[in-house]
Amino acid sequence: MTTPRILVIEDNADLRIEIVDYLNFSSYYARSVGSINEMQRALMDSHWDILLLDLGLPDGDGIATTTQLRETYGLQLGIIVVTARGQVEDRVEAISAGADAYLIKPINLKELCVTINHLYRRLQDKGRGDDAVWQLDRQLLQLQCPNKRKVALTMTEALLLDVLIANKGDAVSRELLCDCLPPSSLRHDTRRLDAILSRLRTKVKNETDISLPIHTMRNKGYVFSTDSRT
Repeated sequence: MTTPRILVIEDNADLRIEIVDYLNFSSYYARSVGSINEMQRALMDSHWDILLLDLGLPDGDGIATTTQLRETYGLQLGIIVVTARGQVEDRVEAISAGADAYLIKPINLKELCVTINHLYRRLQDKGRGDDAVWQLDRQLLQLQCPNKRKVALTMTEALLLDVLIANKGDAVSRELLCDCLPPSSLRHDTRRLDAILSRLRTKVKNETDISLPIHTMRNKGYVFSTDSRT
């Protein structure tokens, strides 16, 4: 895997330096800016694979910026949102705007590296056309299957698929997936999660005649595998 080029957009100078130093020490290529205006200049001057974007920047709205970035650069640019906003509604809003991942401050730098690796692998797969088999359109809330048939999704189904596809081949815990569910009285309602994924698999099978490659891994969670079965 080639070295991803990462641009950190963070107005807290100390945190910005800490993240960039850690990423460079971990063999990534990372640089940083402190505002949206500086980010726009950096994007015009150089190629970047992944943006690490703080939502609370002084010169613009982070959600609106995420939407604009996705409209301008499509799916070729990775966007990881980093924010102190920890509510499920905030996560849903950011992912709906086009973010690929959502990390809550204070961030764990090892977790950040894992997230970057998963996202960069996904971006490279898209460049090779590997993800043409299963294509998730988060804006239209649609899943395109290998036979080109499209399945309409609910917001919850799209969020769950987005997390699973982003971690393609790796197990995602039920607890993490539960964070994508609408608020309920239970923090980690795993029974509701299991029911939603079961209905989704049934819906995809009924509408496309293809089995959705989401599998249960005992004591680990769920995994999305491209080894689909018709």
